[in-house]
Amino acid sequence: MSREKSEKVCITFRLSEEEHEKLKQYSSACGLSAAEFMRQLCRGNAPQPMPQTEFWELLGKLYEVHDAFRKCVPFYPAAAEICKEIEQLVMDLQQRFTMPQPFDMEKYAGKGVV
Repeated sequence: MSREKSEKVCITFRLSEEEHEKLKQYSSACGLSAAEFMRQLCRGNAPQPMPQTEFWELLGKLYEVHDAFRKCVPFYPAAAEICKEIEQLVMDLQQRFTMPQPFDMEKYAGKGVV
């Protein structure tokens, strides 16, 4: 359902000061508002904390290695396959560490947890 067509519902709930602080800390660590953090959870996604500087530095190094291999392709065609593998690694890392990770609420509901 698209955002324009979905009807919005306002939900109000109370939190203790400690819970409120944790919600602010968790949502801030993920670079999200508290409301968007809660929406992600309701969609079955676990928001991920924003990666530290070292993560982005690692990706930068992988891009440098990728560029070096790409320059080798005219002389060593097999380097094209290595480029594809590096590209996939970068995509996998970005997916795992920057995108919300799905979780199965049905799995928890079936065990009587929820």
